[in-house]
Amino acid sequence: MVKELQFISQLSPADVIVAKKRNGFGRILNHFIVYVGNETFIGNLQNGVKIIYQKELSELLIDYEPVKIRYFVGTEYQRKNAIKRAYSRINEKYNLLTFNCEHFANWVQKGKDSSIQVTITLTILLFGLTYKLISTGNKKK
Repeated sequence: MVKELQFISQLSPADVIVAKKRNGFGRILNHFIVYVGNETFIGNLQNGVKIIYQKELSELLIDYEPVKIRYFVGTEYQRKNAIKRAYSRINEKYNLLTFNCEHFANWVQKGKDSSIQVTITLTILLFGLTYKLISTGNKKK
């Protein structure tokens, strides 16, 4: 836990903690939580976008290991706007494909909600399906 607390001390508002599940299949995915200042975070968890205070963050860190900080890049004015964006989506519903924790973190930091993980996963699935359809079609000839 000391390591995680040192991690937090390196944060500035609008920075993002990137974490991985400590065990299991979820270890391959990145999870994102936005730091908004004053030991307060905002995350898009399965129950939607919500404020995460220090106590709940400590509970999350039992299952998730911070692996890096994605620092905010921009001016102080842009940083303040990023924090406003974070608060503007409180209570918005989580959606794995269209608005997950990565979408939210990118929305806050860049003003665009996107998820590289979803794009890569869908691309792999599409290629796999296409390959299966092509290979099945070739066997019928």
